[in-house]
Amino acid sequence: MTHAVSGQRTPLPHELAVEVVERKGVGHPDTLSDGIAEMASIRYSLHCLKEVGAVLHHNLDKVAVLGGRAAFTESGGVYDRPLRVVFGGRISTSFAGRELPVREILHQAAVDHLRVALPGFDRVQLQVLHETTDSSKFPHWFAPRGLEDLPERPMAHSNDTAYLVGSAPRTKTETVALLAEAWFRSCAWAGSDIKALVVRRHDMWTITVCVPALAGYLTSSEEFDDAVATAADELTEVLRQRLPGRVAVVCNTRDNRTGPLSGQYFTLSGSAVDYGEDGLVGRGNARSGLISGAHLAGNEAAFGKNPAYHVGKVGGWLADQAAQAVATRFGPCRVGLLWRNGARYDQPASIEITTASRMPDSQVEAVVRAELARTDWLTDLLDGRYLPRVLPVQQLLAELDHVAG
Repeated sequence: MTHAVSGQRTPLPHELAVEVVERKGVGHPDTLSDGIAEMASIRYSLHCLKEVGAVLHHNLDKVAVLGGRAAFTESGGVYDRPLRVVFGGRISTSFAGRELPVREILHQAAVDHLRVALPGFDRVQLQVLHETTDSSKFPHWFAPRGLEDLPERPMAHSNDTAYLVGSAPRTKTETVALLAEAWFRSCAWAGSDIKALVVRRHDMWTITVCVPALAGYLTSSEEFDDAVATAADELTEVLRQRLPGRVAVVCNTRDNRTGPLSGQYFTLSGSAVDYGEDGLVGRGNARSGLISGAHLAGNEAAFGKNPAYHVGKVGGWLADQAAQAVATRFGPCRVGLLWRNGARYDQPASIEITTASRMPDSQVEAVVRAELARTDWLTDLLDGRYLPRVLPVQQLLAELDHVAG
C-alpha cells in the first residue's frame, strides 16, 4: 500500500535564507562521463528496438573518463598521452544467438558526445576501452534467447529500492548557475569545462565561475584576464537588472596576468582532461543538470541506466514529471517517491509532496498519482531528456524574468 507522507513541512530551496547551487559544465570530466554513458545507452537502446523490437538488458552507468596529457607551449600544445574512455557495467551482447555490434555502438557514442562537448576535440588523442561484462546469476539475462527472457515486458517494475526526488520549477539560483556556464560558453575563446557555484544569502548573490581558455584564440595571460573580466562585467550587469539585491561575479580566482598563457587555466580540448583529470558517472550534476543539495534528493545517478525499467532512470523521470505537473497547477514544489524492489511504478511505497502554497493534500496527491500511471517514458528518455547540454542564454534570461523564487 502506498502512503502519502505528511508532517512537518520542509522548506523549499527558494524559501531558505541561504541556497547553494553548483553546475559542472558539459566539458567537466564528470559531466563527460555522464554524457557518454547516457549517449551510449540511447544508441544501444535504439539499435535494439530496431533490430529485435525491445531494449535489451544493460546498465552503462559505470563509465570512466581518464584524463590525457598535453605538452603545452606558451599558448598552444599537442597531446602526447591519449584521453581514455573506459566502458564498465553490464550489457547484452547477443540476442537469440546473434551477436550485436556493442563495441562499435559504444565507441561511436563516445566519439560523438565528446565531439559536441569538447570544442577542441580534434586536438585530442582518444582511446576507448571496453570492460563491460555479461555476468549474472540468471543465465539468459544478458544473452536472451527471445523476448520472453525480458520479464519487464509488458509491465515494468522497480528493479531496486530507491528514493527519487523531483522539483519544479527551477529556482532563480539554479537558473543563474546554468546561465553562468552558458554566458561564458558563448565566448569563442572559452572552453567547456566551466564550473559555476552560486550562493544566495537572502537577496545577495555571489557567483563564482571557473572558465578555461581554449587554444587558438588568445595569445597572452593579460589578454585572457581581460576577456574573462569583460565577460564577467557584462554578466554582472545583466544579472543586476534581473535579481534583487547585490550581485557579485568572481572568476578564475587562481589565475593572474603574468607568465605564459599555458600557465593559467588553459586547455587544448576545452577541458581539464588535458591535465590528466578523471571523471566518473554520478559524481557531478543530477538529472536536473545541477547540484542542488536543498532539494533533499538522494545520489541515484540516471546516466547510462536502462531506460526500459531501471528505477534510477524511470523513477527519476516519473518524479520529474510529477513535480512539473504539480508546479503547473500549484506552484513551486518537491515530490519525493520511494519504490521498493519489485514494486509497480504506479505503486510507490511512499509519496512526499511539498508545495509552496497550502493546497488540499488530496488534490495534489491526485495530480502525482495521475503522472505515476504513465508508461510513455521510453520515447522521451531516448530523445535525450537527460543528456548534458548548454541551454540557450536567451531561454535562461527569460526564466529569470518570470521565476518568482
